[in-house]
Amino acid sequence: MKKLVLALTIICASVLTSNAQWTPGDFKFGIGLRAALPIGDMHNVSSFGLGGEVQGEYAFAENLTGVVTSGYTRFFGKSFDDGLGDTYKTNYGHIPVLVGARFYPSEQFFVGAQIGYGHYSGSTSYSGNGVSGSGGSGSTGGFEYRPQIGYNADPVQLIFSYDGTAVSGGTFSHLGLSILYTFGGGSK
Repeated sequence: MKKLVLALTIICASVLTSNAQWTPGDFKFGIGLRAALPIGDMHNVSSFGLGGEVQGEYAFAENLTGVVTSGYTRFFGKSFDDGLGDTYKTNYGHIPVLVGARFYPSEQFFVGAQIGYGHYSGSTSYSGNGVSGSGGSGSTGGFEYRPQIGYNADPVQLIFSYDGTAVSGGTFSHLGLSILYTFGGGSK
């Protein structure tokens, strides 16, 4: 219990004595790569995801910023054998449009949350019995939410997030790791 109290005291002290990192009105643009690990129901059909991401970040106060994010991540499907000699695989594309806020308790670290709309499109391919081809496509989307923690090593940001999109019949979810290069006006 003493260790917990000590840890909480250190965290509170660092929040209260944190250095100003943004000047209100600063704007930074970021572009980078995103890796994703499907979890939950999505883990049953996808192995991993890779993509790109763009971000705008605007300072409302020294330790509070607004964030807008979009991008594209391709989720690579797992192969399924139907027991009759045919193999099926569905790949998904994900496009989020998110807005939110970040709080910087210290100069390098931040916590944040974003909400918006997530769009998923899928295409199925098959092979077997000497034949291969495309089995069709479809799309879905819904409310998306993304809590996140990150490290800001100006001009690079490293962001770890949970991403959930409520779709008809369930939730598409994954853990994401984004590495962004940021540039733009103002100093941190």
